[in-house]
Amino acid sequence: MNSREQLPTLGSPALRSQLSTLNYCTTLNSNLSTLNMTKFRLVPPAGAPLPIRAVLSSVYPASSSQSSLEELLKARLRVPHVFPVSSGRASLTVLLRALQHLSHRREVVIPAYTCFSVPSAVVRAGLTIRLCDVDPKTLDLDQNALRRLDLDKALCIVSSGLYGMPAGLVRLEEIARDYGTFLVDDAAQCLGARVGERPCGTFGDAGFFSLGRGKNITTMGGGILITHRENLAQLIQKQVNKFARPSYLQFLAVTLNSLLYALMLPPSRYWILDRMPFLELGASRFDPDFTVARLSSYQERLATQLLPLVDSYNRIRRDNAAQLEAGIECAEGIEIPRSVAGTDPVYLRYPILARDEAHREQLVKCLRAAGIGASSSYPSAVSDIPGIRQYLAHDQQSCPQAASIATRIITLPTHPYVTTRDIEKMVEIVRSE
Repeated sequence: MNSREQLPTLGSPALRSQLSTLNYCTTLNSNLSTLNMTKFRLVPPAGAPLPIRAVLSSVYPASSSQSSLEELLKARLRVPHVFPVSSGRASLTVLLRALQHLSHRREVVIPAYTCFSVPSAVVRAGLTIRLCDVDPKTLDLDQNALRRLDLDKALCIVSSGLYGMPAGLVRLEEIARDYGTFLVDDAAQCLGARVGERPCGTFGDAGFFSLGRGKNITTMGGGILITHRENLAQLIQKQVNKFARPSYLQFLAVTLNSLLYALMLPPSRYWILDRMPFLELGASRFDPDFTVARLSSYQERLATQLLPLVDSYNRIRRDNAAQLEAGIECAEGIEIPRSVAGTDPVYLRYPILARDEAHREQLVKCLRAAGIGASSSYPSAVSDIPGIRQYLAHDQQSCPQAASIATRIITLPTHPYVTTRDIEKMVEIVRSE
C-alpha cells in the first residue's frame, strides 16, 4: 500500500492544522530518518568541498615556480586573455563597460529568470535591461522569444547557464552574428561544462565565471573574465589597471570566512549555520551597489589550488544528477528541465519543476525535514524584483514562462557531500508527493 492509500484525507484542512510539517513528511515516508537522526544533519543546497590545507597553504605567497591562476586558465580554456576580479557580477560589469566603447547600443538582453547578480551588473554598468523569456524545458533562453525582440537595440545577449546547464551557445552565436550584437557567455555556474568540444565561457565575444559560495569551486567570492578579442581585452585591462588590491583587513576576513566554510560545509555541521538566520545563507538580492575590484592574491592562490579539483567534483555532481533523474523522471506532477542537446552539463544543482507553488513549498518542507537542503532558488522572475521596473526597457514585454518557473522550481543538492542515502531520500519524497 502506498503513502496516499494510507492517508486518504491528507488534503483536508483539519488534518493539516493538526500535523506539523515534520510529522507529515515522516508519516508519508516511514523509512526516512527520524527527527533524532536528521536533527543534527543537513545537506547544504549547494557547495564544493574546500580543503583546509588549501586554505592554509594559500595564505603565503606562492613560489616563483608555481603557475599563476591566469596561466592555468589560459591553458585549460585555450583563451589568450584572463582577468581575475572580485566577483562574477563584477566580471560582467567590467565587460559591459568595455563593450560600450565598441557600440552605440545600450540594451542588454538577459534571461527573465536568472541569478539576481545579472540584472545587478547591468544596472551597475549604466545600461538598460531587456528581458527574454525562458524555456521551462531547458531553462535556456526561449529562442523564439529571443527572435521576437528588437535585437537591433541590443548591445549584447547574455546567455543562461543556470545550475551548470549550458545554454544553446552555438545557436546563440549565430543569432548574435545575424543581428550584429555581442554575445556574453554567462558561465558563472558552468566551470567545467562543455558544448561539444568547447568549454563553457569561451563562446561569443567574452565569458565569465564565478568563484562565489556554492559555485563549482569557491574562493569565497571572486570572478574570472575571459575573452579572445584583443580590442576587448585592451579595454578591460584599462579598467583593471585602476583597481586596487583588497586591504589587509579584507584579506583577513576572506581567509577566516574560508576556514569557516571549510569547517562548516559538511552536513554534520551545516545545520548549525542554517539555524543562524542573520547569515542569510543562499539569499538572492538585486543590489547594483557592489564592489568592483581585483581578486586578492590570497584568493588567486586558493583558486590555483582548487582548479585541479573541478573535474572530480563535477563527475560526482553528474553521477548524482543521473541517479536523481533516473528516480524522479516518472514522478507524478514533476517536470525535469533537460540539458540542451549537444551540451555536457555539470549540474551545480539538480532542478525540477513542481506542479504549482503549493506543491513546491510542500516538497521543500518535506525535504528539509528529512535533512536535505532543497531550495526554491531565486525568489522571483527578474521582472518581479522590487525596484527593477525603472531599469527595464520601456516597452518590455511580459515573460510568462519565467514567472511560472519562479513559482515552481526546486533545486536538489548534487555536490560531493551528498550520499547515496541522501539521493534515496530525495527520490522517495519527490515520488511520494
